[in-house]
Amino acid sequence: MENASAAENFIERMGLIAQVDGTPRIAGRILGLLIVEGRPFTLDEMAERLQISKASASTNARLLRTSGIIRLVAHAGDRHDYYEVGSDPYRRMMATVGGRLAQIGAEVLEAEASFAETEADAKRRIRQLGDFYLRMAERLKDWSEHLEADAGNPN
Repeated sequence: MENASAAENFIERMGLIAQVDGTPRIAGRILGLLIVEGRPFTLDEMAERLQISKASASTNARLLRTSGIIRLVAHAGDRHDYYEVGSDPYRRMMATVGGRLAQIGAEVLEAEASFAETEADAKRRIRQLGDFYLRMAERLKDWSEHLEADAGNPN
């Protein structure tokens, strides 16, 4: 992407970040587009700008909307639906990541329970890993709640 603009590079980078995080690449690109442009987009505009199908734009916008990262808005006199970055999207992203970490921690601890007591060292290491994930999830939850409280307190 040597000749791409800074905006296009950012949009693509957001897609790659999303993909690494387990989210569809197109969802990351949509979020990147909305952040860079700072204005609402229709599904048709997203599809054209990102060179994806309208169905793909719709599916991924719905995914982002469900998590509260983007929101649907209407313009008076216009029959199109528009999408824009939602209120407090970064805290919502934090909640999503925290939920995923908690799920991973629970899965690791579930696996730990299947080890025999004769494998105590392995059980201990696996338990430490599961606890690590759960502590990270708890910290993100605490931080998210702190940010939410700060947002409600203008002082």
